Amino acid sequence: MTLTLDNRSQNKESSLTQALRQIQQLNFKIAVLEQQHQDYVQKQQNLISAIAEICVSPMQEIQALRILIYRGEVACRQYLRSVLVKQSQGSKMTIEQMEKPTSNKRAKNRGFLQNSKE
Repeated sequence: MTLTLDNRSQNKESSLTQALRQIQQLNFKIAVLEQQHQDYVQKQQNLISAIAEICVSPMQEIQALRILIYRGEVACRQYLRSVLVKQSQGSKMTIEQMEKPTSNKRAKNRGFLQNSKE
């Protein structure tokens, strides 16, 4: 009888030990998932800040947010890159447009000066 009681208590103890081990494993998995979630939230917040900084119109912001929601982070970053490229091309165009009239005026002035010397 003593042996059966000992076996029962050992079985109970081993099943309690197994349950405790499973609980510890689940707690570890929960901690990992919580960290992954925090990392995800931080990335999303950073991306939303980037959207606010990069987009110059409300329509661009809405488009970027839609892409983020429906197609994900990678697609949203690609969209933001394309917006930046368009902005840099636009600013180059404006600089060129600003420089062209100046160079045309200079050419006209040179022509005027050359004609007046004759």
